[in-house]
Amino acid sequence: MDVFIKGPSKRDVAGMKAAFGEVQGGDVLSVLYKTERFGNFLITGAAHATVLDDVMVGGLNAAAAKKKAKNADGGEIMQRQPDKDVRAFPAVFEGDFVPEDIEVSELSHGDLVVASFSQEPYGDFVVTGVVTEAEKDRGYLMVGPWILQTADGPASRLLSVQRVAANGTHVAPVPTRRGLVEVDGL
Repeated sequence: MDVFIKGPSKRDVAGMKAAFGEVQGGDVLSVLYKTERFGNFLITGAAHATVLDDVMVGGLNAAAAKKKAKNADGGEIMQRQPDKDVRAFPAVFEGDFVPEDIEVSELSHGDLVVASFSQEPYGDFVVTGVVTEAEKDRGYLMVGPWILQTADGPASRLLSVQRVAANGTHVAPVPTRRGLVEVDGL
């Protein structure tokens, strides 16, 4: 299945700065993130402005507060610096797919999914990405930084999940299983 969630080979920082400069709180955004721990994932939801005027979507920082800049004609414009993990904005999911309904407990590491969540103050949002398992807890599943399932069952903020493609049947990069995060060397 030719479904891509990798984004451009090179970040268009100037283009993203200008595009984020137009964003207002409540606008619906699609932002592609790329991280080592969670791989590539797309979050679509309403923009949430923080008290510092940063823009968040789905609880993740997308861009910094607006700053004045000069355009090519010497005029003044407002821009926002994209977060270092933002790969593309505006972003789109490339490829055709027909997601299948699935129980979250049937998912495994590397499956490509579309999951919807609800969390105040960010509202409802959708995360499209590859499922990651914890190294020592195969039942602890996430898509991007959002929990799908723990030993207690489906995450309370999860509204629905659908599988786009099983591991090995898509071309999206699959990150390694999540290891434990050390705190103070423990």
